[in-house]
This record gives sequence, structure tokens and C-alpha cells, in this order.
Amino acid sequence: MSTRTSRRLSVALLVAAAFVAGVFFVTASGSFFDGALFGSAEAQQAPVVRGDVSEGIETATELGEAFSAVAEAVNPAVVSISSTQLVQQPAMGNPFQGTPFEGFFGNPGGGGGGQAIPRSGLGSGAIVRPDGYIVTNNHVVENADELVVRFFDGTELAGEIVGTDPFADLAVVKVDAEQLPYLGFGNDDELRVGQWVIAVGSPLQQSLSNTVTAGIVSALGRAQGINGLENFIQTDASINPGNSGGPLVNLRGELIGINTAIATRTGGFQGIGFAIPVDIVENVVGQLIDTGDVERGYLGIQFTSISQSLARALDVPVGSAQISSVLGGSAAAEAGLADGDIIVSIDGEELRTSNDLLAIVANRRPGDDLDVAYIRGEDRRRATVELGARPQDEQAQRQRRDRQSNDEPAGESMDALGMELGELTDAAAQKFGYGSDASGVYVVDVERGSEAFRDANIRTGDLIVSLDGEPVRSLRAFERIYDGIGQGETFLLTLQRGRQDSRQLYRTALTK
Repeated sequence: MSTRTSRRLSVALLVAAAFVAGVFFVTASGSFFDGALFGSAEAQQAPVVRGDVSEGIETATELGEAFSAVAEAVNPAVVSISSTQLVQQPAMGNPFQGTPFEGFFGNPGGGGGGQAIPRSGLGSGAIVRPDGYIVTNNHVVENADELVVRFFDGTELAGEIVGTDPFADLAVVKVDAEQLPYLGFGNDDELRVGQWVIAVGSPLQQSLSNTVTAGIVSALGRAQGINGLENFIQTDASINPGNSGGPLVNLRGELIGINTAIATRTGGFQGIGFAIPVDIVENVVGQLIDTGDVERGYLGIQFTSISQSLARALDVPVGSAQISSVLGGSAAAEAGLADGDIIVSIDGEELRTSNDLLAIVANRRPGDDLDVAYIRGEDRRRATVELGARPQDEQAQRQRRDRQSNDEPAGESMDALGMELGELTDAAAQKFGYGSDASGVYVVDVERGSEAFRDANIRTGDLIVSLDGEPVRSLRAFERIYDGIGQGETFLLTLQRGRQDSRQLYRTALTK
């Protein structure tokens, strides 16, 4: 064995031993890149890292420098996201309700039937476009009334939700900024178990934002019952509450996953974290930015994994998926697939686990063709399947069409209130929790900086019951009453927030 080879082996053993003992620390170092990373428009319009900093690494010091170089480049493209949700508390009953003294003993908090209590949350995000688009988890921003995005340099900007995808637990947030440093997307096909990865985020609290941890890819294709796709990257890079939505990157500084969950018995990190793979992230982010919605392909089957004994008997990969039932009229039925068929590969790629099948199909769009290799009995067959649309997506599209066709515009006079109003449709009633007999005018949208949102506590989905003491059963009635109110006058609104059967009404006030 040569001296050089022996020295390399010794260094490798030393690094491994140091990690086992828990004493390996990243060595501080300057960047490997020439010039300022963000000092020119050209740099700002390209991903933060270009090139593989792991090339040529021979010593522990060089490995530490590689981690430092990636961390220095990636950190400015990672943000902390603070969310605030105003939770309406139930009001105390008014003993004088229905009497002339009712107005003197109303709820002092304004709207909502009680006091609005702010509930705060913290998560992380990764900038994926220089014009202010940020990817994070859906559960980080879900039901948020206000988002504040904090950057690496301490700058804070208001964030607006572009679109969400609960099925994949992903969301896109937009800030009003240009020429931001951002992360490029990596290649899912290059992911390997044992590969070095780095996680960045805000664990536990905002003062710990841009915490960098390193580890390896522990496994691929994990299912944990977290979202609908169930095809996670497992990593031992430290992830804790608050890291949700932050990036998992490779040693090129490319985004390879979005950290989303941990497996724990204590509530803290125990060496098992999960990230949504980059191919899913890139597809969802692209659709949310383009249209605000996500379309997914649909096979129309139920399936299970196969046993190891069956895999050996048929000489097929143990990750193959066995069809347990085929939905009549579905894409799978049209292609001739049947109960008991065993799907081995999609588009020439063998399934690593049966979860791969769901992830592959869900990451395609309706109308896409899949080349499916499968086994029926002892025969090996192939079929071309044109994917359909998931029933949930079709239902959502019908509801959007219904809302667009039935919701009348509120008119120019409503712009001053910061609200858009519409006639209550069946779809809107179902979405916001009103009974089948509910009718009238509901709040389609409300500007977050308006008096209606900020002071009167009016929210999207609220049903307007009366205006200035008169009942409101249509947009025309609302506009007629509103037109009779003098400019600068304060008027009362009675509203209802969901659940027609509970009849929880509340009053608030606005100024024309």
C-alpha cells in the first residue's frame, strides 16, 4: 500500500472515529468562491452555489471547509417565517339581548363575539426565485392571518401566501423584493443513502434562525403517515420544531428536500428527520407559482407491497406494488390493468418501494402517459397508461368554477371597505361550514391591511346577516343599504362565522 493511500485511509478512519465520539466540529473557513456571492446582478440571478465543493477533498480540514463554504453560500437564501393567527374566543352571553339596553352591554372587543387572541407559530423557508418566491411547509402557514419573513441579515418583510398544497404539505409565500439570493433545485435521481447533506432552519425559536446542521441521507422512500405522498428522505441531520419548511441541501448547495417532520418520543430531535424530495417540491412550487393550484395524475387503483417470498418466487424487485383493486372507468382500467397485477417499474425505473408508485403518479399531471411494466400470473407485460385526474382535484375545480360563475363582484363601492363580497353559493357554504339553508352575502376576500380586517376583525368566509340594522339577503340589498349611509358615518354589521346551527352571531362596526 502506498504512503499516500495509507494516509488517506488513516484520515478517513480518524474522521469516522471523531463522529462516533461526537467531537467533530466544522472548521471555520473562507468561501471557495471568487468575489462576493451577492455583489453583482449576475450573482444574484443565479443559484447561490455553483459547482461541487466536495471535489478534491482528501483531509478532515478540507471536508470542514466544504461544509463552511456551503453554509456561507446557502444561509442568505434561508428565511425564518413567523405566522400569526387570530383565534376568536367565544363571547360571554349578553343578559340584555333583545331589550333596549342590548347595545350598552355588547362585546367590548369588537367583532367575533369575543376577544380575538393571537396565536403565533414559527417555521423556516427557502428562497427559490430571485423575485421573492419562498417555499415552506403548508403546516407552517396554514390558517395564518399574518406572515412575517425574516432574512439572514435581519430584514423583515410581510409575506403573502401564493398557494398551498396540503396533500404534499407544501406552500409558496411571496415577499416584495427583487434580486434575492436563492437555491437551485438538485436532481432527485442523484440522491444516495449515505450522501452528505446539510439542513438549515430556525429550530425552537427565532433567535436560533439559520442554524446549520450536517448529516447523511439515512434512507429513501420512507412512509410516516405525514402527508398524502409518503415518499420521504430520511436524514440524521438535526431537525427540530421550527425547522419545518427549511431546506435540505447537498454539498453543491442545491435544494434536495424540504424538512417537514421528525420521529421522536420526547418532542425533540432523536436522529430521525424527514424531508420532502426535491422532485415533488419542484413540481408543486412550479404549479403554485404559475396557477396557484396543483393538478395530479390519477391511476385509479388500490395497491399493497409484496412479500419477500413472492418477490423471490417471481424474481421481481421487493419494492414492486401489487394491485388489490381497480376502479371502474379509471385510467388503470382503460389501460387493461387488473386486480392481482404486480407493477414492477414505471418508465423503465424499478420501484424501490411500493410508495414510489404513489409518488411518481402524484407527481405527474392528468393526461401524462406512463409506461407501466407489470406481471400477470407468470407473464411479463407492458401498458401505456394515460393518467386521469384525482377525484378530489376534479371536485375542487368544480367548486372553483361554481364560485366564479355564481359570486357577483362587490362593485367599486366595496373597494373602500377593503372587502370583496359575493352571494353565498353551495360550494362556499360547504367550505365555510354553513348549513344548506344558509343564504345571503359572504366575504369572498378581505385585505389584511384594511380597517375591516385589522379593527373590525372581519374574515374571509364571514356571512353578513345585517347592515346598519337592516337584514341583508343579497348583494343588491347590501349595496342599497350601504349607499344610504353618509360618508364618514360609522355603521354596524352583524355577521356569522360558520355553523348555521349554532347561530353564533356577532356585531362589529366600520366607517364609510
